[in-house]
Amino acid sequence: MTPTTKKALALVVALGAVAAACGSDDDTSSEPAATDGGEPAATDGGEAVCPTNLVIQKDWWPETEHGGTYQLIGAGGESDPSLFTYSGPIDPAYAVGGIETVEIRSGGDAIEFQPVSAVMMTDRDITLGYVNTDDAIQSSPTVEVTGVATTLEINPQMIMWDPEQLDVDVDNPGTIGESGARVLHFSEATYIDWLISKGFMDEGQSDPNYGGAPDQWISDGGDFIQQGFATNEIFKYENLIDWKDGAPAPVDYAIIHELGWQPYPAAYSVLTERLDELSPCLELLVPKLQQAWVDYLNEPEPIGDVVIEVTEAYNNYWTLTPELNARAFELFDSEGYGGNGPDDTYGNFDPDRIQTLFDDFGVILENRGITLPDGFSAESVYTNEFIDESIGR
Repeated sequence: MTPTTKKALALVVALGAVAAACGSDDDTSSEPAATDGGEPAATDGGEAVCPTNLVIQKDWWPETEHGGTYQLIGAGGESDPSLFTYSGPIDPAYAVGGIETVEIRSGGDAIEFQPVSAVMMTDRDITLGYVNTDDAIQSSPTVEVTGVATTLEINPQMIMWDPEQLDVDVDNPGTIGESGARVLHFSEATYIDWLISKGFMDEGQSDPNYGGAPDQWISDGGDFIQQGFATNEIFKYENLIDWKDGAPAPVDYAIIHELGWQPYPAAYSVLTERLDELSPCLELLVPKLQQAWVDYLNEPEPIGDVVIEVTEAYNNYWTLTPELNARAFELFDSEGYGGNGPDDTYGNFDPDRIQTLFDDFGVILENRGITLPDGFSAESVYTNEFIDESIGR
């Protein structure tokens, strides 16, 4: 755990105690959500149920995998490179419950790699946060969040390597460990614990010092295994990044989902303690989130261009190109990353999949000496209550 994460979680615990002393479910469950100015939001002839400014905290820089959220604004927003936000009027097609504007906040480096759940706890302006369902389980001893809709059906999370330097076989995960190579990844990456628990790699191979930039891969000539997204880094290292003999070069990779670790990535989540309070808003909003993702995935190029413009405004190491986006769009469909669930609905959670994840992760956490809250179960991680089952691709 990084020092920043430790500080964030400590602050969460403290704030949780204050919240428990100052309020109860009875204080909020029957009241409409307030706007950022403290007054209830007006609705189109209905009860005030949503904030006028919908704040969504993401877990990384703007990327193609987040397009359905940017769909809520479209091309009419404004980037703030000092705050790493993209804000603007909500597209009328998705405006419900009195929501007038949307503010999309970047994560990762932009929030000093703090867990999104911790940031949500300290900033109550945030309504929805991107939280992987495995991270929701991991954070539950300090912060409980509930997923209300998925973004992508399959997590493009992967590990990659140079096939000329490492003899790793994607069909034989045990070769990750046999290679003896270090595995560079973000701190607190739950899939690393899973890979170790399955015997696919050794604990000594874990190097939790990845920051998202390609600097280590370039400086070391790609002689190790590194995490990334199949929809992003593969194209960059094979086409844009000069890392081998002064040029891009092919890499091999394995999708963690295909190896057997299958959380939902970046699920729209709310603080569990606010679920009752936000339910009247979520009943209207979640179907619009589903529809925004379906609309984006059915015609991704316009929003893909918007996301490129936002990254250009931020002007840091994280970049996108039309060619990179086009490759991601192909994978959304060919690999099912942006597909419906096991039914014909987009955005819902599969209870069996969550239960399997919960059972597998429970063993890992127990071995770490981590105890989940009393009564916390697989059903605590998500709800399909607000999902419109008629919306799908």
